[in-house]
Amino acid sequence: MNRSLKRRLSYGFNATLVTAMVVALVVVLYGVADRHRVRWDLTEESANQLQRDTRHKIELLDIAGEPVQITGFTHQAGKKDTYFKNRELKDLLEELEYGSLTIESRWIDFDRERLTAEALGVRDYGMVVVQCGQQRVDLRSRDLFRNRGKGADRELVFLGEAALNQAFSQLMTDSKRVIYALQGHGEPDPESTDPDGISTLVELLEQDHYELETLDLVRDRDDPMQAPAVPDDASAVLIARPRATLSETEHQALLDYLARGGAMMLLLDVGQPVPLVLPRLGVEVQDGYVMDQLRVFPYDDRPVPVYRQHPITEDLLEERLVTVMAHVAPLALIDPAPQGVRASNLLRTSRQGWIDRGGALERGAAVYEPQLDIEGPVDMAYAIELGPGQGIVKAGQPVGRVVVVGDGDMVLNSLMADGPGNASFLVNSFRWLLGDDARLSVVGRPTTVRKLALTEEDTSMIRWVALALMPLLIMMLGLAVWAGRRGR
Repeated sequence: MNRSLKRRLSYGFNATLVTAMVVALVVVLYGVADRHRVRWDLTEESANQLQRDTRHKIELLDIAGEPVQITGFTHQAGKKDTYFKNRELKDLLEELEYGSLTIESRWIDFDRERLTAEALGVRDYGMVVVQCGQQRVDLRSRDLFRNRGKGADRELVFLGEAALNQAFSQLMTDSKRVIYALQGHGEPDPESTDPDGISTLVELLEQDHYELETLDLVRDRDDPMQAPAVPDDASAVLIARPRATLSETEHQALLDYLARGGAMMLLLDVGQPVPLVLPRLGVEVQDGYVMDQLRVFPYDDRPVPVYRQHPITEDLLEERLVTVMAHVAPLALIDPAPQGVRASNLLRTSRQGWIDRGGALERGAAVYEPQLDIEGPVDMAYAIELGPGQGIVKAGQPVGRVVVVGDGDMVLNSLMADGPGNASFLVNSFRWLLGDDARLSVVGRPTTVRKLALTEEDTSMIRWVALALMPLLIMMLGLAVWAGRRGR
């Protein structure tokens, strides 16, 4: 065998061996990757991941151990938004199945697999059917997608995760629980989408399978001769910044409700009437309003609350979410506390906080004045448990729970949009009030809008860098290459 042939055979054998080794390595890597799949979301704020609250509810379903079947049907072919709708919905179902031990998903072509649709009683395109045992939740396309904006700004928004989040809540509860919002004293309108309404809170509660209804203790009575009373189906009562004083009969109706082990949230405001039930809960509203060096810029009357250790605030502490409050009333505990009352602090100012009594805010100067103001830190919210058979709650009734907050503005649509932690704080408060402690989590995905602000000097510098400095650097690099080649 001549040397040339021997060399060619050697090269060919080496090339074949290396190729076989590379193929074997790729197969092994593929097998490892298939067995141990890992996903990375490189988007800002993890936009492609499930929200923490959704993941938490999936964990609760996994703990229950009962299989959950989610069947999604395609939208009608040929429509303008069909591809977008199918892609978003299919990706969400895959993500839900990937993140759960009990969820199985199916993606069904509605036109080609009509028998499957008929077996499930589905007659519309784009439906999603969620089944767990004997329970079933049907979601229509209008529950999953919604048009927002007008004219050129009109866009189709995918709300599938929120809809399925609500479906999971329905699977975990037998019936919808009712929260009554007290009306008749100037409270905000639950149905209003204006900045002063609380429709955002209503939507968040509905997602948790809670229903918020209005209650006028004076007018909403079947028999006018009977004393006002909170309905028996009330899971909680919301009293949000009343502008008029509650009557003695209304006060007694609320006390009777708490005596049955009821739950209540009180949102107060500076200078507004204080419900008579408050001292019975061991809480008083102090004169003045809360100020703090740590505040939401540029508002002097918006102190940034410091979360205290409590199940309601645990996840907010971990995520470092800011709850926005405005013109807050300072709270304090009555000493000694009434019998059967156990209060825990939820929100407090920083050490630089104080109670302003000198009118610094009206003068446009958020400055602590030792001769007039009260040094902090200052309490702004409490979680209260009422022991049965002691004080308010009658013997044999469950433990009553109450949340008192010195700010009624934080529940409004305007501040709910500004505060990343407002939704989580309020929804978690209701979950705690209703005894759904296992559901406590961060609600929603806070979004941030970042704008690049450039001065005239910044713009001029960028222009010179683009038009002069960069071409000069390229020219110098070219000269260096030319000089190097010439010297060889």
